[in-house]
Amino acid sequence: MDFFLSTIAYLTEAGLILKYFLTGALCSEYVHKCSSAPCQNNGTCVELDHDYNCMCPDQPVVYIGKNCEHLYNKCSIHPCPNNSSCSSTPGLANYNCSCTLGATGLDCYVQLHKCESNPCSGLNYECKEYTNGYSCQCRAGYTGEDCKTSTLKCSTNLCQNNGTCVETGAENYTCLCEPGYLGVNCEVDINECDSSPCKNGAICVNKANGYNCFCVPGFQGYNCEIDINECASRPCQNNGTCFNEMDGYLCKCILGYTGINCEVEINECESDPCQNGGTCRDHVGFYTCTCAPGYKGDQCQIDIDECASQPCNNRGTCHDSSNRYICNCSGTGFMGENCEIDILECASDPCVNNATCQEGVNNYTCLCWNGYTGRHCEIDINECDEGPCLNGGICYERSNQSYYGSLSEFNYKFSYRSAAGYICCCQPGFTGEDCSINIDECESQPCQNGGTCEDLIDKFNCFCTPGFTDVTCGSNINECEQNPCKNGGTCKDGIADYSCLCLPMDENGIVWGGKNCSIQLSGCQEDNCHNGGLCIPSFENEIHGYTCKCPPGFYDDTCSTPTTFSFTSPGYVIVEMPTNNRSKRDEGEPTVSIGLRFKTTLPNMVIAYRGDETEYLFLELFNGHMHAALKSDNTTPTLFIEDQLVNDGKWYEAMVVLNDSLQLILWGTNCSDNVCIAQHSIEDHAQLLINSFKTIYIGGLNDSLLSNTRSRESFVGCMEDFKLDSRIVLPQTVSESMSFQMTLGCNKTEWCNSDPCSGKGHCVDLWTSSRCDCFRPHTGPNCSYEYIPATFGKEGARSFALFNITDNSEAKFSVSFFIRTLKPKGVILQINNTTASYFTVYLSEGKIHVKSLSPHVVTLDKNLADGLKHFISINVSTELVTLSFNQSETVQSGRLTSIKLGAGDAAYVGGTPYENDLNKWGGYFKGCLQDMRITEHQLEFFLQETDISVRHNVYKAEEINNITQGCVSDNTCNPHPCRNGGTCKVLWNDFVCSCPMNFTGRTCKEKVWCASNPCPIQSQCQNIPGGYECLANATFQDNNMVAYITNGSITKDLTVISLDIRTRDTDANLLQATNGAKSLWIGLQNSELQVRIRSGNILEDLDILSKMILEDGLWHRVNVSMEEPSAVSSRWIVCVDGVSNMTTQGTAGNLNFLNENTVVVLAENFTGCLGQVRIGGIHLPFIEGQTFPQQEQFFKHSGGPLHLECVGADVCSQNPCFNNGQCEDQFNSFSCNCSAGWEGSLCESNINDCKSTPCFNGNCSDLIADYTCDCFPGFNGRNCELNVDDCLEHQCQNGGTCIDGENSYSCNCDAQYTGYYCEWLYPPVQCGKDFSCLNGGQCTNGAWGANCTCKPGFTGEKCETNINDCSPSPCQNGGTCQDFVNKYECICGANFTGEHCEIDKEEEMLQIPLIAVAVPVVCGCLLLLIIGLIFMVLTARKKRQSEGTYSPSQQEVAGARLEMDSVLKVPPEERLI
Repeated sequence: MDFFLSTIAYLTEAGLILKYFLTGALCSEYVHKCSSAPCQNNGTCVELDHDYNCMCPDQPVVYIGKNCEHLYNKCSIHPCPNNSSCSSTPGLANYNCSCTLGATGLDCYVQLHKCESNPCSGLNYECKEYTNGYSCQCRAGYTGEDCKTSTLKCSTNLCQNNGTCVETGAENYTCLCEPGYLGVNCEVDINECDSSPCKNGAICVNKANGYNCFCVPGFQGYNCEIDINECASRPCQNNGTCFNEMDGYLCKCILGYTGINCEVEINECESDPCQNGGTCRDHVGFYTCTCAPGYKGDQCQIDIDECASQPCNNRGTCHDSSNRYICNCSGTGFMGENCEIDILECASDPCVNNATCQEGVNNYTCLCWNGYTGRHCEIDINECDEGPCLNGGICYERSNQSYYGSLSEFNYKFSYRSAAGYICCCQPGFTGEDCSINIDECESQPCQNGGTCEDLIDKFNCFCTPGFTDVTCGSNINECEQNPCKNGGTCKDGIADYSCLCLPMDENGIVWGGKNCSIQLSGCQEDNCHNGGLCIPSFENEIHGYTCKCPPGFYDDTCSTPTTFSFTSPGYVIVEMPTNNRSKRDEGEPTVSIGLRFKTTLPNMVIAYRGDETEYLFLELFNGHMHAALKSDNTTPTLFIEDQLVNDGKWYEAMVVLNDSLQLILWGTNCSDNVCIAQHSIEDHAQLLINSFKTIYIGGLNDSLLSNTRSRESFVGCMEDFKLDSRIVLPQTVSESMSFQMTLGCNKTEWCNSDPCSGKGHCVDLWTSSRCDCFRPHTGPNCSYEYIPATFGKEGARSFALFNITDNSEAKFSVSFFIRTLKPKGVILQINNTTASYFTVYLSEGKIHVKSLSPHVVTLDKNLADGLKHFISINVSTELVTLSFNQSETVQSGRLTSIKLGAGDAAYVGGTPYENDLNKWGGYFKGCLQDMRITEHQLEFFLQETDISVRHNVYKAEEINNITQGCVSDNTCNPHPCRNGGTCKVLWNDFVCSCPMNFTGRTCKEKVWCASNPCPIQSQCQNIPGGYECLANATFQDNNMVAYITNGSITKDLTVISLDIRTRDTDANLLQATNGAKSLWIGLQNSELQVRIRSGNILEDLDILSKMILEDGLWHRVNVSMEEPSAVSSRWIVCVDGVSNMTTQGTAGNLNFLNENTVVVLAENFTGCLGQVRIGGIHLPFIEGQTFPQQEQFFKHSGGPLHLECVGADVCSQNPCFNNGQCEDQFNSFSCNCSAGWEGSLCESNINDCKSTPCFNGNCSDLIADYTCDCFPGFNGRNCELNVDDCLEHQCQNGGTCIDGENSYSCNCDAQYTGYYCEWLYPPVQCGKDFSCLNGGQCTNGAWGANCTCKPGFTGEKCETNINDCSPSPCQNGGTCQDFVNKYECICGANFTGEHCEIDKEEEMLQIPLIAVAVPVVCGCLLLLIIGLIFMVLTARKKRQSEGTYSPSQQEVAGARLEMDSVLKVPPEERLI
């Protein structure tokens, strides 16, 4: 179409250009040709010179012609082939070529058979073809002009009752009768009632080819053979038992019921059996009496004696009455209903001064605190009346509450427990309970750091040792205050001394030393340490020097001597230790040690050996770990360190030490704190050391001694810093006669850095070379080759290989191989001896199975038939078989009978020549096997093409049958498996089809219908086998129901119905169908789902009622299905939203009657939405005018167009929910999802979080989505659920046990103590007998025993504790507080003074009072002012005296001055004249 239109446009433009040239585009006269609108059918007019051109439209149809007046006809320009005719639609670019009669094919060149179209009309004609045509002739047995004249006997319809006439000759015929008739011409009707088929007295009525039975009441069935079970409808109610009878039933009722159907419950209370006002309650088959108060018994006949339980306590007298009793409490001292309440005489709180009131019978006793007396403890005993305080001490009574808080002696809270007694406030220098003791200030040893104390009156004096000062010599004189350390040195104070820690080097690179870091150290200026040694300068005895700290591998004072040596081949060094080097016992415990640094890559080798063949100590590597061993007459300990591998080519330091224990020490990163230690205790090792270990072998041994070690290999690698008994062994000093194959230095090639194994194996550094441990199935020196795989069963061939076993395995062997297969069964390996197959490895269901002669099988639970390459290992140890998958990814084991390989046995791989014996193992194996081994022997299917120097022991194949070299696939694309233009690609023993866009499936057989988007926009396309479905939701309003009918092609049983529903209807018909006696109905009744089914051999409807509510406006999935779909009749199950809600008691058949031209009505009288509706899994479509390709369908039978999509009222647009609630549309209704803390249909109510009373022991305050608890005293926690443990700070004394209460506690005292806090002895102690007060305290006896009244400055039960007046310290500025009795003194430092050392002496000196400065200044100013005034007065008086008096001298002086002042100064030259 696009090509056609573009061609027209091109021709039009070409015509316009040609027109311009022919007509002359430059003519001066111009006429508007388009003014008359000549172009028709919406054509566009284009002006030309002297003409016009019409641009004809191409949408929606194409016009042509000068004025676009003609519809375009494709057939006029596109001729069809011969033997065909062209047809097209005017205005469109499409056309069809139709072959003429007798031709077909793409080009109509194929000639049709003339008679295939049945050209001969008439029943008795037949067509005969000729070369150029055909002719119509009469069939055999007919003649005449229209072939209507029959020449046969059967033409006269001789056979009656629809019998079929068959000609048997020219004049003979035979009638084939319909069932139920016989006779020559089928004229005799057979009477089927003659055999009396009707049972149970039924009447038989004969009919054509059959009969009808009219049953008497109580029977049914085609022959009335079925006795109708009247009990089937369960007429007996209330668990009555139904007995079926002829045309009826009989109900046997259980106890308590009567009636024909047991529907009447017997009322046992009609006889009024309950006495004394009891209430009768009827039950099923019995009754109970609820008795009036005061009566009991089955019929309430017994009067209850309320006094029988003796309810009156404390000797109260009980009087019985009707339904009650009365207690007479007179004279008992108790009251209450049961005389249970003790009359509390203490309720009036008669005791004062916090005394405890003790209840008695009609009496009470006041238990006074010490210091109080009287019946009510109202008298305060004044302990100060007798003047107990001596030496001017002031007495203060403890019971005077005004003292507390105002006097320093009473700096605690008043308590009646300690109110007894008095406190003496002593004068300075005295102490004691009554101030009778002169205080020895040196008794407390105040002088510290060895200072000597001198006692004074009311004070002391300390004489300090050198280096200390202060009043108590407590201050160390800081010799560092004078900053003696120079050049950045750090001073460290000592006792009467100091030391300086000098910087390693200052910013100028100078190293300082000496006492004060003032001496420039020059020992390292010449850089005397070589080979990276660290030079450490020193200055000792006024001499500069240095020390070199050498790096590993170097030694001597300047680190110039290398200590490194190596062995590249087996050798050793012998060192002889001098005998006199041994330490004797009297010189201390001798020690033997071997220490060194080493590196190597080999796992087993000797490092050092001391001793001879009988007694020795050696250090070696065994399996890459350090190992040390000792052997003597009485001990043979060995030590291993397994935490650290040391053959990784890195340097390691190790040491073995022998003294009172054997120790092996290794420094490594995997060790705890980088040090690994193993040790073993040794007894009596001194003599051993004296007589043995003289000779030391380093790096190896001769053969006779090498057998004593476990490694049995000489050392290959490097060593350095080798020390024997802490003495260095320098390799340069070893004589040639004592050294074998030892080389100075350490030269090592890193063989594995270049990855010689190509990533296909593990490179093992052998120090002087390397080795590749190849990963299977790789092999070769560099792992560059693979063992050739073998393909079994290629293109269906029967393959196997035979190997002969030449070695005996005893009872242990292994089988391992790589396997790749898609066939889930077949023999992999079978080993036979001369009598039987005793070991078989085979596949079954894709899993490896191993079997011996026992009936047991060991299975690897892993599917191998997946086309992937897997490694399998089977290890057999006597009876235990272990299977591993892909290098121990999966391991399973089991037991079989004992298996032992024997020389001469045959091993078959992939199968055996005996095909019949293979069936029980799954037949021949198909797939690939590679690198198959039995223990260390490889089964070689093919000779390796490339020479491999490293090869395992090989079993060569004795016979190979149909095995292909390499892992080769069958040609799975032959023949072509891909349909519909799919492209086939060979996979290994499989194929994959690349399908066109509209097809899918393994062979592109299934069409992808949804690829072309056949469904409308409002629906979703879903592919199904053979077709597709357009899934959509639909909205129904009242009566816009829709009906469906099948296409009659449904072949499967209809055993399930499912539908999606969303509605607010309480009553509706969702789905219904009826066909004769069979019916189906699904609907809503009173908001509950109900299903009614009648199908199969049942006479009544099977009703199912689900209690699930569906009218909530939410989507629900309803599923109704047979419990046993394959059964003729089964129970039915109703599931709503995936939950089974109801299972029927009765049974019904399937719903196949819906496929019998039955109309299925959907959504009658229903308002709401339906989603997917399926019957037997077949979708009922809502889409109009859609034709689906699948065979099994339901077609829309009637009903108008449906409104697709589920649309209800717009209820949430205005957001009716308050307090940030979210409106949720629920189809014509809504619900509010409230935010936290709110509730109500509109989220209008604040949730009372206190409603659940969360606060256990407190008051709850409601918040928004929360609450708080105000806990009662004694409780805490989020919900006041935690009882505060008041015992945490209890004051129970003398071992009393604290018992926690609510906001309080009590003390459970031991037998010998009493009181609230168990503070008093029991029985009470007495003054002077077993109790006395210390420090001058006054002892008084009270109700709780003896009590001490302490003097000021003391406290405690016996006044034994001096109150520390220095706590907390009142002294400031580092002053030392010295505690005295009832007072303290601050000993200030040198720069402070004052009572609390609060005054800085220097600031006091600098702070001169302002008046001291101001007064002298003011006085000086006044003096100057006075002097000035006096001078002025004298001057004025002198002037006044000279006025009015002539004075020649004065006049001379004054006049001359005035004259000279008015004259110019005389020039200098004139002054000279």
